Amino acid sequence: MIPRADRDFLVSLAIAGALVTACNGAARSAETQRPNVVVLISDDHHHGALGCAGNTVVRTPQLDRLAAGGVHFTHCFTPNPICTPSRACILTGQDSWTNGVTFFGKPIAAASPQWPKLLSSAGYETFFTGKWHNEGVPAEHGFTSGANIFVGGMSNHAQVPLVNFGERPGPKTTRTGTGFSSELFADAAVNFLNSEHHGPFCLYAAFTAPHDPRMPPAEFAAMYSAETVPLPPNFMPQPPLELYISGIRDEKLLPFPRTEADVRRETALYYGMLTHLDRQIGRILDALDEQHLAQDTLVIFVGDHGLSLGAHGVVGKQTLYEEGVRTPLIVRYPRLNRGPSECHDLTSLIDIFPTICEAAGVAIPANVEGRSLLTAYRGDASAARSELFATYHDLQRSVRTTQFKLIAHLRSHAIELFDLTHDPFEMKNLAGDSAHADVQKRLEARLAAWRAGTPGK
Repeated sequence: MIPRADRDFLVSLAIAGALVTACNGAARSAETQRPNVVVLISDDHHHGALGCAGNTVVRTPQLDRLAAGGVHFTHCFTPNPICTPSRACILTGQDSWTNGVTFFGKPIAAASPQWPKLLSSAGYETFFTGKWHNEGVPAEHGFTSGANIFVGGMSNHAQVPLVNFGERPGPKTTRTGTGFSSELFADAAVNFLNSEHHGPFCLYAAFTAPHDPRMPPAEFAAMYSAETVPLPPNFMPQPPLELYISGIRDEKLLPFPRTEADVRRETALYYGMLTHLDRQIGRILDALDEQHLAQDTLVIFVGDHGLSLGAHGVVGKQTLYEEGVRTPLIVRYPRLNRGPSECHDLTSLIDIFPTICEAAGVAIPANVEGRSLLTAYRGDASAARSELFATYHDLQRSVRTTQFKLIAHLRSHAIELFDLTHDPFEMKNLAGDSAHADVQKRLEARLAAWRAGTPGK
């Protein structure tokens, strides 16, 4: 017979072993469980309007916090610098000329994949809140739930017309939100994160800030003075050549010629909008922490396109200068060992689709044109691009390499060529310069090859 003390010891040992086995099993389960996904989108966000981008004036502590835990992709670009096409590029992982959304009002091609549909088919709960600016409503594009949905391009931020998930806007379905747009969308996101989940989820929060009307809450408007906010280094009273955009709504926000006072005032309000948005994003990041979800969640923050704010004499985003097409992008994925905290590779909005799929273990459709960012996230530059193309309406086409950009203006037939290494603000047009003739010829040939075979491209 085993003495009582020895029996008690053996029982204790067995219980401890069982607990260790259970804990190890739980750990293995957590490691193999599919991650959650959170996608956060800002609207009209200049790529340099972030503290982590080196801007010492605008205050974005929450986005800087996100970047500190992940990777800031400093050279992300939209294929098309207006809301509807850029958001379609995010949804489909395809260029505008592939997914069919080359301008406002155009539907996504039936053959184009959409990652919310793939995730929901793979068992993800897919939740949407915020601005929906493509055809239909989120429920028709793979989202399984949502709240505080604004179907449209822009609105008064204090009087946002909202619909419930699955509803289309109409007299019986539309209500006016009580609160500021960024708060309403963050409220819905936080409520979703605080709710019970029975599997992996994807949260898509598409903010309308800092899109005009620039009307930050009083506390945030007071943070920035129009007298001290700096002008862009490439501020101009009017564009250096005819861009054929002076009649569009964005360009009517400030009179021609642009004045320093007008641009400073607009920028101060813009920064107030951004700092208020930043605080709401902080609430979402806090909810991830409080619910112990952060370690198992891929977070992607991205702007849909840029904004000029007086650069090159332009107020809006409808140009292929850096201010129009370059956008912020921050990725945080704690499950993955990261490389440097900044990545300067050429990246694109179409890369978000395959990034989400790779993290979620979902097969990337063959017709997706983007590349997963997770390779670059690890610090591996082997998949880095050598060039990117962009388009705006029937006016401009461009090709950009790591050093040069060539812009073709279709109506005037003007060509602009910039050496972005030595001229990052695109102030000196090198087109026609004999010293850069070979570069111009090569880029014109690349742009022509890209456009060949697609009518209108």
